[in-house]
Amino acid sequence: KERIDAARVRATVPPFFSVDMEGGRSNRLASVKSLKELPSARDMAALPDDEVQAWGQKVGRTMKWLGLNLNLAPVLDVAPSGHMERNQRSFSGDSAVVVAKAKAYSRGLLSAGVVPIGKHFPGYGDIDGDSDHHLVTCDWPKERVLAEVKTFVDAAPVLGGVMLANVAYTAFDSKPAILSPSLVALVHERDWLAVTDDIAIQVLADAIDGSAEDVLKQAFMAGNDIILTTAPPDWDKGIDPIGVLTQLAEDDPKAKKRMEDSTRRVLRLKDRMGLLDGL
Repeated sequence: KERIDAARVRATVPPFFSVDMEGGRSNRLASVKSLKELPSARDMAALPDDEVQAWGQKVGRTMKWLGLNLNLAPVLDVAPSGHMERNQRSFSGDSAVVVAKAKAYSRGLLSAGVVPIGKHFPGYGDIDGDSDHHLVTCDWPKERVLAEVKTFVDAAPVLGGVMLANVAYTAFDSKPAILSPSLVALVHERDWLAVTDDIAIQVLADAIDGSAEDVLKQAFMAGNDIILTTAPPDWDKGIDPIGVLTQLAEDDPKAKKRMEDSTRRVLRLKDRMGLLDGL
């Protein structure tokens, strides 16, 4: 809380401060007594919508107290089986249930002033692989991918954006979704923010036969508005993401326009959430 407050004081424009509060094992605030028993998405699916919304509000209030205002949740993957079902991160294998519970949880977050970010666009479905540890390729036909996208579209009114998957959908691109301009373009059709999954994992660099800096640049040029990395900023083996992208925008007019487009989208969402009031 102290670190967030200190950052907010220094900022001319209030930043987004995020966490991924899904529930169950993915509970970053389990040390807070009122959130210790936050159910997993799979368990929430068995609750009435008003109870799911109440959990979202409880999470949102705690986040706001800490200064966190953007939640990298809920999960909108429709997973009858596979990685997201096995880890209890998906609400259901039924898209109607996923939409209902995700909307309820998101309404709770929004009532507390927290932005919900749905994930993992265009949809993990029943994929069994874990994209954090190896390259996962999905050979669904284009129609199946778009059917998964529809779940996100049905939840659109309560989402500020979506996080794209580190999964390659071959019907659209040979690269993982976060590096695919055509898939990021689908996100922007809804005027959502496009958020990457973690770009620090080595499998992404291996997938493009490049470096961590190449992954960063490709994710940015693909159209992503927020770049997520788990690499610490002071890590001696890491890169300087802000420096790299600033230099790219200074050297390339196309990259500069890319940065301006993302800046506008971010500011529009901050304005809708009241973060720009009084500036």
